[in-house]
Amino acid sequence: MNKDLNWQDLKLFLTVAETGSFSAAARELKLGQPTLSRRIAELEEQLGQPLFIRLSQGCELTALGNKLLPAAQQMAQWSAEVMTEVQSPQTISGCVRITAPPAIAFALLTPFAAELASIYPDIQLEVLSDISTLNLARGEADISLRTQYPQDDDLICLSSFKGDMRVYVSEKHLQKKKDDDWDIRQLKWICWPDKYDYLQVNQVLKRVIPDFKPAFTSNDYNVQLAACCAGVGAMVLPEGFDRNDIVSGLTALPIDLSAYGKGELYLVAHKRQRHLPRIVKIIEQLERFLGEVWPENEA
Repeated sequence: MNKDLNWQDLKLFLTVAETGSFSAAARELKLGQPTLSRRIAELEEQLGQPLFIRLSQGCELTALGNKLLPAAQQMAQWSAEVMTEVQSPQTISGCVRITAPPAIAFALLTPFAAELASIYPDIQLEVLSDISTLNLARGEADISLRTQYPQDDDLICLSSFKGDMRVYVSEKHLQKKKDDDWDIRQLKWICWPDKYDYLQVNQVLKRVIPDFKPAFTSNDYNVQLAACCAGVGAMVLPEGFDRNDIVSGLTALPIDLSAYGKGELYLVAHKRQRHLPRIVKIIEQLERFLGEVWPENEA
């Protein structure tokens, strides 16, 4: 099988998939239906499998067709973006999707969005806050901030950063303490439930504190943060958290967690998107912003 697929053939495939029939696709493409059917048949022969199940009324995607569809949709988006950039080289606009762990999304990407809006007002920033790692190859996001180095050969690690993790408590929690002798093993902790023990926060706490039992857990980062603000207990948060003006009244304790590891963050993009102008500009701003917050840049 020839691995180099023709974009024009994929465009035909995408139109048939989105319209649901060869006749509707032929009208939209201004092609004769016999010509469209022949081109699709040639693409199927190149792939070695059918892409559509022909029905009396329209058609349906096969398993291979469903697998190919996200990539074809992404290529169409890239093609449109390239044409936009060629026609309007001075304008940086459109939607950029960044996926990040909840703490990073909350603490760092919201103030970053405010700075970005003043520089590129026509960029719409969409932040996807998720514990799981979204798939850049399938177009689930444009840029990824992740805590693990990418293993996929099609992904590029553009920069990496290391930053301290800090222990935060509310003013209410501070008032309950009569002295400044803070012991990590004596604090009431807020963290993730046991099913998320693969996350660094849970690993550190369970490694450092014998028979660790948290005071409060939630699978929702915002709920954890609200509990911390309410005085339920202490929470480990990334350095730079104080850049977010939404939450006030939290204080970093004089507890050094560096012996238990630092927070690591990798800035990742797919190699096919790496040079799109709008992605390039956002990456530049992200590297600058994160470099100021977490200065241990290992780019």
